[in-house]
Amino acid sequence: MAHSKDGASVALNILAHLAADNDAPALVFPDHVLSYAGLSARVDALARRIEGQKKLVAIAAQPSTGFVVSYLACLKAGHAVALLPPGDGAAAAAFHRDFSPEISFTPAGADWRMEETGTRPKGGIHPGLALMLATSGTEGNPRWVRLSGGNIAANAESIVTYLGLTSADRAAQTLPFHYSYGLSVLHSHLAAGASLAFCRGSVIADGFIGTAAELGCTGMAGVPYTFELLERIGFRQRLWPALRSMTCAGGRLSPELVTLYAEAMQAHGGRFFAMYGQTEATARMAYLPPGAATAHADCIGIAIPGGAFRIDAARGEAGQLFYRGPNVMMGYATSRADLARGLELDELATGDLAVMTEAGFIRIMGRAKRISKIAGLRIGHEAIEWALQAKGIACAVTGNDGAITIHAEATALDVTRLAAGAAAIPQRFIRVERHDALPRLACGKIDYRALAAHAPPAAAAPSRGLLHDFRAALYPRPVGPRDSFESLEGDSLAYVQVALAIEARLGRLPEGWEAMPVARLDAMAARDAAPQRPWFGNIESHIALRAMAILLIVLHHASGWPIPGGAMVLMMLVGHGFARFHREALFEGRVSAILKPMLRNLLPYLVVAAGFALAWRKIPWASVFLAGNLGFADPAKGSMLPYQYWFVEAYAQLCLLTALLFCFGGVRRAVARRPFATAFAAMLLAFGLRYGVPLIHDVGARKIFLLSYVLWLPLLGWAACFATRTPQKLLLLAALAVICPTAAILGGNWTGAWVMNLLQIPVMAVLLFLPALRLPRVLLPGVMSVAAASYHIYLFHLVIPELLRMQDYGAWGIAATVTTGVLTGIAAATLQRLALAGLSRKTALAASEA
Repeated sequence: MAHSKDGASVALNILAHLAADNDAPALVFPDHVLSYAGLSARVDALARRIEGQKKLVAIAAQPSTGFVVSYLACLKAGHAVALLPPGDGAAAAAFHRDFSPEISFTPAGADWRMEETGTRPKGGIHPGLALMLATSGTEGNPRWVRLSGGNIAANAESIVTYLGLTSADRAAQTLPFHYSYGLSVLHSHLAAGASLAFCRGSVIADGFIGTAAELGCTGMAGVPYTFELLERIGFRQRLWPALRSMTCAGGRLSPELVTLYAEAMQAHGGRFFAMYGQTEATARMAYLPPGAATAHADCIGIAIPGGAFRIDAARGEAGQLFYRGPNVMMGYATSRADLARGLELDELATGDLAVMTEAGFIRIMGRAKRISKIAGLRIGHEAIEWALQAKGIACAVTGNDGAITIHAEATALDVTRLAAGAAAIPQRFIRVERHDALPRLACGKIDYRALAAHAPPAAAAPSRGLLHDFRAALYPRPVGPRDSFESLEGDSLAYVQVALAIEARLGRLPEGWEAMPVARLDAMAARDAAPQRPWFGNIESHIALRAMAILLIVLHHASGWPIPGGAMVLMMLVGHGFARFHREALFEGRVSAILKPMLRNLLPYLVVAAGFALAWRKIPWASVFLAGNLGFADPAKGSMLPYQYWFVEAYAQLCLLTALLFCFGGVRRAVARRPFATAFAAMLLAFGLRYGVPLIHDVGARKIFLLSYVLWLPLLGWAACFATRTPQKLLLLAALAVICPTAAILGGNWTGAWVMNLLQIPVMAVLLFLPALRLPRVLLPGVMSVAAASYHIYLFHLVIPELLRMQDYGAWGIAATVTTGVLTGIAAATLQRLALAGLSRKTALAASEA
């Protein structure tokens, strides 16, 4: 295969197996397979559309057939391709500003949209330039690595060689394509005539292993954090028969895990490859031969075929590590003018200090420069400093591969958020240390050694505090310090309860807290025991809307004023919560993800039913069987609970109906392919059922309690969660602009009907366009407490007021009813949380003793 610097070499390598007579699988999905012949036809058709003078093409690298087709077609047409992180509008805007691409590809639902700018940017493009990948740089202005077709071909060939890939191999797609490691998996498998399987969902999702096994995956790639996650689900004990190789790059995997996975794969009849690479070398530079993994688990191994290392020190001593090979980049680019430049280096300074062992393997000793490698990204400390200093923040940056520490002098700005944005990493990897004045050397330069010594410890021992709260919110699921809300698949009510606990302990909700282990959150709480709190804070809009809705319900019941609509908002939020927290589980057929929370939520409802049974001396069987809203029972006869409890019965019926539908593979595949379109269509159909069902099953005025009457609302909430593009959001609002007045008119055309239905329009607008609201911080604990207890407030808010007949005392009675109802609900929620936490602790203790 050719290693020239022009794009022609690509056609001899990663495009070589695209042929009309090649029926071998190329891209494999749970519901269909695209052969090399099919892929070739689509690539050729698009390449013919865009052929001509060399252009710069920006592609959002969303894992899908559309991305692979667009990417390969652009390479085949001889264009230069830049891969952008999918869904990151800011990154796309910055790239368009700096490089003015002539063509862009972005996902549009299940399809892909091609846009041509029509502009003719100044400056040519070097004929050898084939690919641009981002690496860390200053905020909003990352450095881009320029790679040639020869770079791509050489690295793909080397990987095929040392991994021993053949056309029989099939890799599970687990890494993003705009990341050089993830892209190299695609390149190497295409070059070998192998296939790539899109298993969908996280590697720790319950259905991932089953899907990977069903699709016949023979290989799997991951970064160190991937393997930490896999340990939490006992992956080494769940290896499927076809799995023959696992690879790890993107940072240092602990020698302990290298040994464990090398031994596990060897016992399984497979191989484990620990590897080393950088974007500047296209992807890979070194690998540790599987046979040496257990004895040399702390080494990166040897150079890949065609490459060579040089250590700037005597043998056995540590020195700077340099790499040579045909995969070394052409150079960097920060503007359009840089694209005309050719090859500028033939040796890469890796930025690492290394030593050659007696066995001939390279061991990394540390960073030669101020760089951290976090989540597979190389983060330059100076780049973060420049970004923060541009905001007027006097600071210095230290760190390691576990976290970045910002040493900042006094400022009112949110240093954590700004630093995370500058580094393009989650806020959980940022630590902030406050200084009256930064320490400096005699020459005036910042004393980084003193700062490093002053940096906070990387972790703290987990306390029982947040673990207690997680267990209470998610009982009966066992919760350990290494679990996260995301891995436990919590629902929307549990989300609010846990968020309230974290806010109370940390004074804020860290970005990405859902994916953080409980131990890490507890460590943050211990470290940030007395955080500085600004006057205003953010609260997610769905939490604020939940609190508003339940308060509206309580006030409506207390006063009798024509202000209904709160229950409609809550029903909409149920559907939104299904989509946000359970879509992956539902798409994989794991319906227990919504049935288990339903059972937990029915516990206090059964307490209410038992209370009424004792008072009436008669069991309300219709409500016990969750059928009281169907119209055949009567609370006056004691056969069902009072009408206000219809919501619980409709909610339970909705859970059961959803679980039933997602048991069918055809439904799952259709919804997973087009989640917004199917939800929007189903919502319109359900709105028709609202008026069609009474023609068949007429229960009079009680029709408003039927699930068929309100089913359109959770479908609306589901659609809102998947409305990721502005046209989709506007379509939902336009539909509501027609549906809501229609419902008001058909609902009696009275004041309450108009209030109830028109309320849904601004609620939907907030849900779609304002993911977070900014409120005075003094209000946040109250709002979150009400939202967290909203279900219990709904159940218990009239118990004490009706016993004391508070509503009979005018305005004061209304105020007392609302206050008592809210406090009763919060107290009930607190009691349940404490009881479940106690049960969870006893269960965990019993399990540990066993």
